[in-house]
Amino acid sequence: MGESKLPFFAFVDETGNTGHNVFDEVQPDFLTAALISRGNFDKQYDSRVLAIATKLGHSALHGKELGVQRIESIAGDLLALLKASKATFFVSRVEKKYLLVTKMFDSIFDSGENAGISWHHYNMRPLRLLLTFKLAYLIEEETARNFWKCILEPKENQAREGLVKVCRALLKNLAVLPDEGSRKTLGNALVWARDHPEAIQIHVDRKIARQGNFPNLVAFTNLLRGLEGLSKRFKRPVARITHDQQSEFEKTLKTYHDILSTASDDEIRWAGETYTFQAVKGSTFETKEDNLSVGIQVADVILWLYHQHHKERHLPLGCQSLLQYVFSNGWEADFSFAGVEAGYVQNYLPILEAPVAPETLARGQELVRQFEEARLSSMAQYEVDGLPPFMRQAASSIPAQEDPRA
Repeated sequence: MGESKLPFFAFVDETGNTGHNVFDEVQPDFLTAALISRGNFDKQYDSRVLAIATKLGHSALHGKELGVQRIESIAGDLLALLKASKATFFVSRVEKKYLLVTKMFDSIFDSGENAGISWHHYNMRPLRLLLTFKLAYLIEEETARNFWKCILEPKENQAREGLVKVCRALLKNLAVLPDEGSRKTLGNALVWARDHPEAIQIHVDRKIARQGNFPNLVAFTNLLRGLEGLSKRFKRPVARITHDQQSEFEKTLKTYHDILSTASDDEIRWAGETYTFQAVKGSTFETKEDNLSVGIQVADVILWLYHQHHKERHLPLGCQSLLQYVFSNGWEADFSFAGVEAGYVQNYLPILEAPVAPETLARGQELVRQFEEARLSSMAQYEVDGLPPFMRQAASSIPAQEDPRA
């Protein structure tokens, strides 16, 4: 099979996995690196990586064990290997505090469940991101911990009691927001969730679903979607994903891979964006000890350097060259306050600062008026039928869009 026909293979390593303890101050981030090769990197470059490790008196490469100076001594060899293999990389940071805020916003302010928030505030991405950042200002340490207990709570009644407690705490801090619009939008939704916790799907009864809230599952899902984009761009399939072996989440990772790789490939247009649930169709997933995979070992070295980069540690020229290759031949997913803010400024600020034609402004104001009418109608209807918005039939009061779960 010619090189142009070879499928992609991905070799994944991670660090910062604290499981359900997202409040570990020593490890505030969860980091992932994946080496992506055309053809099986392990089979093609096993002897070459072993030769590089042997130079240092090792039988395998591990970034933490090697440290900066020894990595620097083999940086030229590694860079030549990456260029020869035409390796592509995925590197990812999930800031655990930012993840918690996004989970809180999705849990409490989903307009399909919370009748107290308008459709556009949750479903329009620019507004959702803006309100998520505003919500962050209301969250104190105790509230964050109570919310995290809430979404991991196996007993439904206790989860809902916890939700009420969280909403009350957030409402007490509402005055810290400087603008009346955000105070009103978030306040209305928090009051409704506090008074109607039974409508908010805060509780899940399966452990594997609760684990989906953890940083490593967020990073893994981002990786699968990134691999799908790479596969489509180069018109070659993903054959296998080999993940560093770890017992606690192995079953959950495999389940997520199975769900996404067998999902429908239908495109869904929603609130101005296009979504496809399927990713890496036809691929297989396995876990392997890093000593048995040179692909994971190289990913481990890159991940260690990436970690030093995010800690703003000085790196010598060879190590810098390795990271420069990674950033030039791959993609980075920075799921953090700083990363999302930078993306927001780049993608939306030019639109928000652009002049608005009077007729466009009038249409927008009319839509906002309709959304507010729909919100008030939905709250009133809930008192009659006890059904959250997504359970009602084609809500004609919601203009332009209909919740896909209806």
